[in-house]
Amino acid sequence: MPILKSLRRWLRARRLVQKALVTPVDSMVFVRPSPRIVAGLSLLGASYLFGWPAIFAAGVVAGWLKQPKILLVGPVLYGLSWLVFAASLALLGNKSISTGRALGMRLVRRFAERFLLD
Repeated sequence: MPILKSLRRWLRARRLVQKALVTPVDSMVFVRPSPRIVAGLSLLGASYLFGWPAIFAAGVVAGWLKQPKILLVGPVLYGLSWLVFAASLALLGNKSISTGRALGMRLVRRFAERFLLD
């Protein structure tokens, strides 16, 4: 248990945790996101599914069916994932950066209050 205590002490001393504990929670974190933000986040998640997991699945299918031509789908899926990623960033816009920072600070604060404070 002394390792756990020293880890907690070390985490409490980090600047991010100290800043999260003294910074008031931003009210924008509690507001329901607009449909545009939800669509942007959904496209962002979909872009990761179109990326490497889809290429891996195409490789598995190509090996299972013994059709190497199916591997040509890989670069197309990878390019599609970047297009979907760009569309998600266009929908999210620059306001999502400040919202993401506020949400991150809130998560760090909740973690610190729950696990790091005695």
